[in-house]
Amino acid sequence: MTEQANTEAAVLVVGGGPTGLAMASELARHGVACRVVDKAPARSEHSKALAVHARTLEIFEKIGIVDRFLSAGWKVHAINLYSGCNRLVRLTLDELDSPYPFALILPQSETERLLDEHLQTLGIQVERQVELTGFTQDSNAVTATLRRADGQEEACRTAFLVGCDGAHSIVRHSLGLPFEGTQYAEMFLLADLGMSLFEESDALHIFTSEKGLLAFFPIKADCWRVVANVEGAGDGGQRGEPTLEEIQQLVDERGPGGLSLQNPQWLAAFRIHRRGVKNHRDGRVFLAGDSAHIHSPAGGQGMNTGIQDALNLAWKLALVLKGVGQPLLLDSYQAERHAVAQAVLRGTDFLTRVNLSRNPITQALRTHLAPVLVAQEVVQQRLKRGVAELSINYRKSPVVSEHRGAVHPFPAPESEEPGIGDWFEFGNGPAAGDRGPDATLVEARGRAGKRLFEILRGTEHHLLLLGGVRATTPGYLALEEIGNMVLDKYGALIACHLIIAADSPPEDLNWSGSLLLDPDLTLHHHYGAGSECLYLIRPDGYIGFRSQPASWENLHDYLLKVFV
Repeated sequence: MTEQANTEAAVLVVGGGPTGLAMASELARHGVACRVVDKAPARSEHSKALAVHARTLEIFEKIGIVDRFLSAGWKVHAINLYSGCNRLVRLTLDELDSPYPFALILPQSETERLLDEHLQTLGIQVERQVELTGFTQDSNAVTATLRRADGQEEACRTAFLVGCDGAHSIVRHSLGLPFEGTQYAEMFLLADLGMSLFEESDALHIFTSEKGLLAFFPIKADCWRVVANVEGAGDGGQRGEPTLEEIQQLVDERGPGGLSLQNPQWLAAFRIHRRGVKNHRDGRVFLAGDSAHIHSPAGGQGMNTGIQDALNLAWKLALVLKGVGQPLLLDSYQAERHAVAQAVLRGTDFLTRVNLSRNPITQALRTHLAPVLVAQEVVQQRLKRGVAELSINYRKSPVVSEHRGAVHPFPAPESEEPGIGDWFEFGNGPAAGDRGPDATLVEARGRAGKRLFEILRGTEHHLLLLGGVRATTPGYLALEEIGNMVLDKYGALIACHLIIAADSPPEDLNWSGSLLLDPDLTLHHHYGAGSECLYLIRPDGYIGFRSQPASWENLHDYLLKVFV
């Protein structure tokens, strides 16, 4: 029997894993009524994904829950790669340009618990043992059929549906979207257990040899994860879970020696795939997380990518549902996150194949070339930022843009156009579509120090009006005028901050809004603000628009593209 349609929720989220929990939490934080359903009777108790990377921790800070994660997790500061027992590469994370220069190791079961508890504080409970069996959509809504454990069915009519229901997604199957890719030939064995410690319990240790791969991940002081590849079953079949003795033998054969394993908490055998969809959206239905892309666990990117799918989509749905966001915002989800998913698939596939290869030539190149490459500072930085997911950008998105004025080698003092030095400095700053970097500022009226990431909390866009290292009175007056026009037209959607490159504001300033000081010029240098300019930061922390010189006309043209 099917009950009458329920129309209370603007968004139906299918799947109560990390992606679904993050999606629902963000929708609720943006004031959107939503439901979350999951066919499982309870959260998984298995550790599964372990790594929470710097960019995801920045997201959790924005949401207001990062301290809970930091208290529960184990910080890893380095990644060591060995050939046999000789260390080839040591990649340290301590110098990441982030408030969180490390990877946080936390079992997925704990990540889900913390996100679930946060969701409950927002007034939403995951509806367990409720299964999506199908749906239809028209130009106005989605009608989903939900089945409870007792067999009772309900027709739920909702504005949008988001599939966060994993690799075997019923949402994806119902849309008929191919999950293109392949399965790796190797079988992997996993064990979470006690082990005599390495000298470094705050680092990952990855051993490669002609015998295969062996990796050690510290979960906490007295618990490690061990992962090793073994020959597949040939026909792609499955096998039973490994024994402690089997894992010990692999560690003895491939590891540094002298490691004693005990107290296994979880033993598992699994295969990995490289698969993805071409379309993350079909009308009013969206895919996020493993329902849209699955890949090798190399680099610990999967769960983080799903959570960032959620952050990207939630604010866009919220603005459109409130009638203040242009439909182009929803189109941009495909443009932005599909490109990220494809990059993750390529990167993890490359790492997997290189580290699993038993080809003597590949092994020789890995042994001799990797140390030389990683010794280069530029390579180190790219690898660190890539692993931490700080290098993700949306520069090719249809909803990001920038304006750069004409350059004059020797501009007149009253000119609004940047000099050649300022022009190049701005060009080296974060581009439209990049993550906005953090910096410490001082509140002009309270004299309290405050990080930019703290200021960017909330659900609004944030307009940074930067006076410039070589600030002028006309420049400040122009920024004031732009800020007042933005507040007048978009005050409910955009918070404005006038930022002064000094330890005190100019005396003739009439700005009554948020006034911040940058006495050490840290933020100005991070943002390439030699002369006055502006940056519009989206609710997900990425730069939607920037301009030098600051231009109301160009900013307004951009805002009309994003807002109704």
